[in-house]
Amino acid sequence: MVRGVYLVNRRRADVDKEVAMMRSLTGIEIEPMFFEDIVTTVGDDDGTMLLTNGERVPLPDFVSVRAFGLDTAESYRLKSLLRMLEDRGVLCINPASCKDITSDKLLTFQVASTVIPEVRMPKTILVTPGMDPEAIGREVGYPVVLKVLHGEGGVGITLAESEKELRSILKLVNGAPFGDQLIAQEAIMSSKGRDLRLIVLGGQVVDALVRVNPGSFTSNVHQGGHVEEFDPPEHLKDAAVRLANAIGMRMGSVDFLFGEKENEFYLCEANSSIGLLYLMNDMRGDVSKRYLDGMKRLLEMVR
Repeated sequence: MVRGVYLVNRRRADVDKEVAMMRSLTGIEIEPMFFEDIVTTVGDDDGTMLLTNGERVPLPDFVSVRAFGLDTAESYRLKSLLRMLEDRGVLCINPASCKDITSDKLLTFQVASTVIPEVRMPKTILVTPGMDPEAIGREVGYPVVLKVLHGEGGVGITLAESEKELRSILKLVNGAPFGDQLIAQEAIMSSKGRDLRLIVLGGQVVDALVRVNPGSFTSNVHQGGHVEEFDPPEHLKDAAVRLANAIGMRMGSVDFLFGEKENEFYLCEANSSIGLLYLMNDMRGDVSKRYLDGMKRLLEMVR
């Protein structure tokens, strides 16, 4: 019998609902575990057990990861655990190598520029200490979107409408180092408050949703937005799958921004730790079947 673990961090407040969602997607009894309780070990046993809360328990067949808002130390701890699990034959959804890429917005764009060069991307600059705001504005144009390199969930993003605003933001950041890098990006204002999320599962696009937040230039659902159905063009679905495959993303999303022209899109980001709760209202018959089929394809990889 296949055993699964839903691996989360302690700050998740909706674990029970998300576990129920995963059970409905897989048809398998899945046990929630806090990754903080599991110890990464090397060479201390035969590789068939996990050390958690001071006890050894059998390895699961697969883990699905939903960890959010991690600091640098927590992120390292989670990825070291995923590497250990993969070394022991556990199917990780998603592996540490995937999270290395998706947690780094600049690296995601660098990979995408090679894998899906036909997809447009906002002009992007790594902001280095002492960089002249005038040069940033000249290269990117205004408004400028500033993003924390390893931010997630819509946190760590702000908009500078002018060089004066940009100088103020950079002065604040440089005066109080926060341990992360910044990127400056061209603002795709035609997509203000909305983006397109293509959910890739088991090597196929299983769902497409437009996330809309009229009160913000970002579109995160948990910050007051909502979702709408969307039928994406085939070439965009193909690009999403190729990028997901290149970064080893078995379950996640590739997000796009809307350009000014019809069927014109810009890459926004790849997300290997998507929220599932807002999908519960999207489980129409055909969509639900695609999710179930996608999970079956993934679980065929179980050792």
